[in-house]
Amino acid sequence: MRVVRPIGRVGRGPILALALISVLVLIATGCSKSSPETPSYAVFVQKFRYHGMPSSIPSGNLILNFSNRESLPITHELILLALPSGQTKQNIIDDAKSKGPDAEGDYLSFGEIGEVDTGSTHAAVFDLPAGTYAFACFETGNLGAPDAKGKAHAARGMVFQFTVT
Repeated sequence: MRVVRPIGRVGRGPILALALISVLVLIATGCSKSSPETPSYAVFVQKFRYHGMPSSIPSGNLILNFSNRESLPITHELILLALPSGQTKQNIIDDAKSKGPDAEGDYLSFGEIGEVDTGSTHAAVFDLPAGTYAFACFETGNLGAPDAKGKAHAARGMVFQFTVT
């Protein structure tokens, strides 16, 4: 009996070597630092104030890690709002004082990290063009009584303004 081999058949050695090289190239490409990393900011709330965010950041994608570090149980949120030209965080505070949580709808929202209880951290990715922004909290609970209905936290001054360049 005669065995017929196809013309041009390549042994397993060269095929395995080519596969190994391809895998190594893919791994090296995936681990390269040629593309810039997404900046990450650790923002926390304590005593109804946002902390840890710079006053100016570059445009593009960013990661926010938002922690609630209050001393008693309470729920906070981080609503990311675009401020219209000429307005400041004080406009949001004044609006929240007159309208309560409904003031949130008066501004263009770029997203939120909602319902973060004391001791918790939540994260989200945002994509921001150049402009003026603010974080605001429109939750209404009180320290130690998170289900109580008090003033919107933004009316208490829980608003942080920053610039994206």
